[in-house]
Amino acid sequence: MRRPRGRTGDQRSHANLRWPRLSHQRDPVRPVLERHPGLAHRGGHRRNDAGHYQRHSAWRAGDVRPPDQDHAVTAAQSVALVAGLSGQVGQGFAEAVLSDTLDSAGHFDLRAVVRRRLRTNLGGLSAAGDRITQLVGDVTTPSWALDDAALDQLSDIRAIVNLAGIVDWTASQAEMDRINYLGAVTGYELARTLSERLGRAVPYLYASTAYVAGTLGGRIPEQQHAPHPDRTPYELSKWFAERHLLRAASKTGHPVLIARIGGVIGSAATRSTTRFSSLYQLVAPLSRGQLPVLPVQSGARVDILPRDVVGEGLVRLLSRGAATDFRDWRGGVLVHLCAGEYAPTLAALLALLDSKDVEHRYRPLRLVTVSPRALRLGENLTLKYARWNRELGNRLYGLRYVSMDRVFERIRLVEHTGGWVPEVDADTVLDVAFGLDYARPTDDFAGLPMGRFL
Repeated sequence: MRRPRGRTGDQRSHANLRWPRLSHQRDPVRPVLERHPGLAHRGGHRRNDAGHYQRHSAWRAGDVRPPDQDHAVTAAQSVALVAGLSGQVGQGFAEAVLSDTLDSAGHFDLRAVVRRRLRTNLGGLSAAGDRITQLVGDVTTPSWALDDAALDQLSDIRAIVNLAGIVDWTASQAEMDRINYLGAVTGYELARTLSERLGRAVPYLYASTAYVAGTLGGRIPEQQHAPHPDRTPYELSKWFAERHLLRAASKTGHPVLIARIGGVIGSAATRSTTRFSSLYQLVAPLSRGQLPVLPVQSGARVDILPRDVVGEGLVRLLSRGAATDFRDWRGGVLVHLCAGEYAPTLAALLALLDSKDVEHRYRPLRLVTVSPRALRLGENLTLKYARWNRELGNRLYGLRYVSMDRVFERIRLVEHTGGWVPEVDADTVLDVAFGLDYARPTDDFAGLPMGRFL
């Protein structure tokens, strides 16, 4: 099967389109940073080991400087420091970097920050050769637990990519904040630290989720969302991370890009996966029964992409940014790395699944159309005021992400990839998510009447 690819359109520059500056409001989660010395930057000062603030060097990481021969960033010489490479999105990113199908877009190497121990499954290390190297660290610790000696070895780093995140939606708010929020902040501060050490801006790419939109419906713009009480702990931790990064980038002018990613399934190229998607969990039989019906909005869409397509999008964002010296990232920018208007409806997917599942391994559920208000009320009752085991809890959270009628806009994604957007057909989504990529029967029609016309 041919691997789904995005389309590349007009390559015009969009330098005149900039993300608006955010107001300098007080950060409600500032006390978290105060417990970690070295994280806070205030008015051109940085806290030293003694607890005092010292003025930065004459050139700050966010200052705009003309690119020269020594500091120009090109894809051919790039090395990216990456966290979260062992997860679903991380594996897709590694596969895209190592792929030879992206022409010159993915010509850079990876230095992976791994927790506790070295890994053997990063992007298929047997094929990675020396293009993926590893060092042990921790995204919840300042500088990702890299000491001065380790930082001295990062002089070739051209970008920091943070793909780390907790994948258990039933985890506590504290655990979500520790990984998703604090990990985002420490990654940004590490980018600032390396920028000061190297005398050039080290851009920061952070993988967030499109579901920070909470229960918003309709067309979802690529901008910061207002606070509202219906966000889950997972969505709230990502929302605070986005808020902090955009405010910090607007103050310093540091190049920061936040990629909001929708649902992710396994690789369209290899059919491998690190975990089952929320769509699969809703349809596959439970260990103790199955959800009888699915309450959804009319026209509910499933925004989901294979991980290697998501990885290709991340590579193209980095490549396009490098070609422009990341000037369009300065001050912070948000993009939706999603299926967008190409996302199929849940009803269409389940109908197609029923027709493709010739072995009858799955039993598509009956959809019950409810109003947005009734859906929110039901979610609040089941998710906020009841306790579930991990299996059923994750299924109920997964229902939230396939039950709403909304389209994630991709205008800025087009601008920051040079015209590329992901396009994946529903057949591919089902084949990857449910393992339906079976060999079709090879019936010989030659002996049948009019067989020559078949």
